[in-house]
Amino acid sequence: MGSSFLGGLSGSVVQFVFAWASSQYGAVALGGTLLAGMLPSLLLTFVGGVFADRNDARRMLFAGAVVSAVVLFTTTWWHAVAPAAVVFMVSNFALSVTGAVFGGSSYVIPAALFPKDELVRINANLSLADDAAYLVGPLLAAAIFLATGVVGSLLFAAAVGLVAGAWLLALPPVPRSEATEALNLKFVAAGFVYISKTASTMRLVLFFATTNVLAAAFQVASPFFADALGGAQAYALLLSAMNLGMTASNLALSAVPIRASEKLIFASGLFQGLALAALGRSRSLPGAVVFGAVHDAMANMSSTVFISYLQAKVPEALLGRVFAAVNTLAMLLTPLGFASAPWLIARLGAATSVVALGLVSAAVAAIFCGLRGCLAKES
Repeated sequence: MGSSFLGGLSGSVVQFVFAWASSQYGAVALGGTLLAGMLPSLLLTFVGGVFADRNDARRMLFAGAVVSAVVLFTTTWWHAVAPAAVVFMVSNFALSVTGAVFGGSSYVIPAALFPKDELVRINANLSLADDAAYLVGPLLAAAIFLATGVVGSLLFAAAVGLVAGAWLLALPPVPRSEATEALNLKFVAAGFVYISKTASTMRLVLFFATTNVLAAAFQVASPFFADALGGAQAYALLLSAMNLGMTASNLALSAVPIRASEKLIFASGLFQGLALAALGRSRSLPGAVVFGAVHDAMANMSSTVFISYLQAKVPEALLGRVFAAVNTLAMLLTPLGFASAPWLIARLGAATSVVALGLVSAAVAAIFCGLRGCLAKES
């Protein structure tokens, strides 16, 4: 958990500095910086999955921390010599490449080191550490930025990231049985093949890919919905309530022993959709805040149990490539939500759009649950 907190702290500081500093060059510069940080993840996630299944996860994550530190050191030098928006675009692109290539190993460590029945609790604890980091990180980043500027902030982030990576080396080794297998197309595509041939996994992956599309559409609709309830302050309160719901969900999952199961995944998804529909029906800010918190609590529970379910069910030798395939499929479909939301809002209005997204989300959970009778006793 300590390494997870420090890694999240480093990431949140970098996120703040890149967003704020690039915004000083205009909206186009900020948009370009954010886009540069997204594209490599879409294209290179499967590479990270291959590396995760061929190398010790601890060493991969430490190597990622070292490469990230080199990128940040280079960024500070470049910014000091020739400050410009392109500095942050190129640097964010490089950090995204690093995260895509090395970050896939993070899924392997819990599955390799902890009992399968403990994975939900372990993942919830790791999420709590990350939540804490992203709560403290922006405030700390702002203080360091005001005192030392871009250079001091990024040097701090690099140092913290290196400590987080080095901390992982104290964990027991995580040898990979696939390290000697031939690196060919069959090896690279094994994650996609496993998903396509395993009905329960395919069902869950399609469910999450679909709900990601709906979540992206809600992300676009939420500011317009909140505007009718009180403007920017209402939007800020809604976001805070949703983050609080996520943290409460992690606290509950970390405190109560829960077995990862399809039933819990789909049940959480069903209540997530119903809460979103109720949120859209809310005509007062207090009601919206309550349903927003419930929505994110259920969404977080569903996703945390989903990750734990895969870690418990997927053969350990395939974990990196399977998670890479899952993330790639989700990222390919998510832009559909961003693209369709303006069309939906223009025709239905923001509030009705949120209701519709919630009802569709709940229906999707019910449909996927019924595809193979997940209410029956699971193996």
